[in-house]
Amino acid sequence: MHEYFVTQQLVKIAEDELKGVSFKRVTEVKVVVGELSGIIDESLKFYFDILTKGTILEGAQLKIIPKKALLYCQKCSEYFERTKDFTCPKCLSLGKLTEHGKEFYIESIEVDD
Repeated sequence: MHEYFVTQQLVKIAEDELKGVSFKRVTEVKVVVGELSGIIDESLKFYFDILTKGTILEGAQLKIIPKKALLYCQKCSEYFERTKDFTCPKCLSLGKLTEHGKEFYIESIEVDD
């Protein structure tokens, strides 16, 4: 259910960014969503379609760009993608979570002039 409130803010931010910009319609909103952000893609798309009705974003496609989580190995000083566990593929030490994969932001808004 928190996707409703997150999407509400997403729509508000996009609308604020478009104030004073001349365009015919918004065609696409690209959003980066990290796998550790807790955001469910399908719910985000569902609420986006509902919350954009009657706004300048109505009819725009929501494109979600997924970001994988990266872990950091203190032993190797390497970043790596998590596979089935937190084990570093290089030295087999346990990696630590980083901020990579927690992203959630608007990457771009495309419009028709």
